[in-house]
Amino acid sequence: MWKYIVKRLLLAIPTLLGVSIIIFGMMYLAPGGPIDVMLGPHAASQEMINSLRAELNLDKPLHVQYFAWLGDVLRGDLGNSWTITQGTAVRELIVNRLPLTTELAILSLTLAVSIGVPAGIVGAVYQDQLADHFTRIAALTGISVPNFWLGIMFIVVFAVEFQFKWAAGGWVPPWQDPVANLQNLLLPTIALGTAVSSLIARMMRSEMLDTLGADYIRTARAMGVPRWRVILTDAVKNAFIPVLTVIGFALAGLMNGAVLTETVFNLPGVGKLLILAIDRRDYRIVQGVILFIAFVYVFVNIIVDVLYAYLDPRIRLGGE
Repeated sequence: MWKYIVKRLLLAIPTLLGVSIIIFGMMYLAPGGPIDVMLGPHAASQEMINSLRAELNLDKPLHVQYFAWLGDVLRGDLGNSWTITQGTAVRELIVNRLPLTTELAILSLTLAVSIGVPAGIVGAVYQDQLADHFTRIAALTGISVPNFWLGIMFIVVFAVEFQFKWAAGGWVPPWQDPVANLQNLLLPTIALGTAVSSLIARMMRSEMLDTLGADYIRTARAMGVPRWRVILTDAVKNAFIPVLTVIGFALAGLMNGAVLTETVFNLPGVGKLLILAIDRRDYRIVQGVILFIAFVYVFVNIIVDVLYAYLDPRIRLGGE
């Protein structure tokens, strides 16, 4: 198992390196730049522009800038903000906004798994019956409805029509007021968890149908093992292995701050920081946040692979 884990960690290095090259290069292809934002539309003089470019290290060739930035990243320094909060460390900005994004991701994933897994099991067990039709329609609806639109509708209904103050957005840390914290995150959690639960339900149903048709399931039933015991102890365990992939990548996706949802509900998380940095052309924040998101994806992918190998020994034996 340790050899398998080390192998996965080593494979993550070129992935993160490739991501760093792409995000660094693409930022400089975007129109405008931090100089335009910092000096405004009426820059004083070309000398001031050149001086600021030299101060920000933007006057050097692109590859020189990249290797200088990469060297700082390897030392744990993501640079400082240029235009949002000038001089503030990017790492500090991400860390300050990470608790909200982490809490929102965990709550949304918990809701999604709590709904999606049972719905998928019920849909497979009662295939082509009323319960199956209902779960499939609900899952298709959940996937089709954009979470940001659902969030806007929640605000219109609960904040505008019913005048609930907690529905208008914002965030209160749980260590200050746990009740207000959960109230503020209730609607964003539902908006994000809906689509994820639909994906989990569809995957769980598909895998359960394949598992329920396996020979060992029919053998267990023929031996007189109770139906729901076979389903819950044997079928669900084996069908759940591929569903781990959906859950893992859903968690990684939610950890990027669910950019639009955080913006709609005015939540000061990592996603909203990314939107603000793009708007203000703050290259260092954009590069730092996207690199952080890429690291989360790689880390979660490694965890999922390790869980795969733990649940199915054939994977790690094949890797060896």
